[in-house]
Amino acid sequence: MKRSATVVLVFLNLGLVALAAPKLGVNRTLYDFGTALDGEVIRFEVVLTNDGDATLQITNVTYNCSCTSYELPKRTLAPKESVKMTITFRTAGYSRYAQPVSQSVTVYSNDPSRPQVQITVRGIVRQLSAYEGSLATFEQGYYVLVDLRPPEEYARVHLLGAVNIPLAELQTRMWELPRRRMIYVYDAKGADALQAVQLLNQQGYVARAISGGLAGWYVAMGDLFLVWAPGAARMIDTANPYHGTFHVIHANQLAQQFQYIVDLRPREAYAQGRFPGAENVSLPTAEAVAAWAAGLPRPRVGTSLTIWVVDEDGSRACSVAQYLQSVGFAQARCLFGGIAAWRKQFGDELLFPVP
Repeated sequence: MKRSATVVLVFLNLGLVALAAPKLGVNRTLYDFGTALDGEVIRFEVVLTNDGDATLQITNVTYNCSCTSYELPKRTLAPKESVKMTITFRTAGYSRYAQPVSQSVTVYSNDPSRPQVQITVRGIVRQLSAYEGSLATFEQGYYVLVDLRPPEEYARVHLLGAVNIPLAELQTRMWELPRRRMIYVYDAKGADALQAVQLLNQQGYVARAISGGLAGWYVAMGDLFLVWAPGAARMIDTANPYHGTFHVIHANQLAQQFQYIVDLRPREAYAQGRFPGAENVSLPTAEAVAAWAAGLPRPRVGTSLTIWVVDEDGSRACSVAQYLQSVGFAQARCLFGGIAAWRKQFGDELLFPVP
């Protein structure tokens, strides 16, 4: 009887050993990125988990195109252990194929029940329309324009898209400005702006002064891209502007690359994080868009005005940009994919809360 019990226990233990096995769990086998621009780089994470009760060994990972790659920091997983795998899909050239397009990565392991698992990335890749602008184009051309004059002078007249940070407050409000992005500053006559440039550059910012300040701008460009308060006398004191030699940009140079950013999101979303210099504008109807567009300054020969229209996902912004192009603003663009796409690629970079 004792011998029979021993035999039974041996067989039970052998059965338990036979049942012990690794099991590869994957939190997703399909990643649909929606719509992307040709050339955009898609990245996403997949969590691989050993759901079994023996060590899991990832023996190989393959992909069927050089446009696809992966990062896998660990290939041996103890029971219940997980690892994040990052998969990258480079979309360059894929807009010419039938849509949607897809590529896959295959993970091989010692899981006896499922030795290989295929992970697919899928979506629509297309070219930009004339009124759409890429995240990269926006990011490369972005700058901030800062008016250093007192608030009452700023309210009377200022350059389109400028933010008002009086020189006396600049030291304590630098946090409102992005580092590693060009900052153009101006004052009334030019001298204070050069002082601000020195202060900003000493703190690691990249800044240039508009030569001659607002007076210099008015002498060179007239009232181009100036925003006047209703009823304000359209005159600027142009006597004795100061033109520095270093760390300056001349009015005609800036006028050739002038930009204006319009944010259509609700005030609450705008206040939580917006591009410095972006103006929050509510355009709920086609009539509102037409009335607002009629008041925009138009570039002259030899100058350029790029209008960036942004919203949360790009849908409303693109219809506004398309309208702007139809009424003569050739450089109007919507930010493709909106703030959501920006956050996905850049996080909160350049998105500052309203102070």
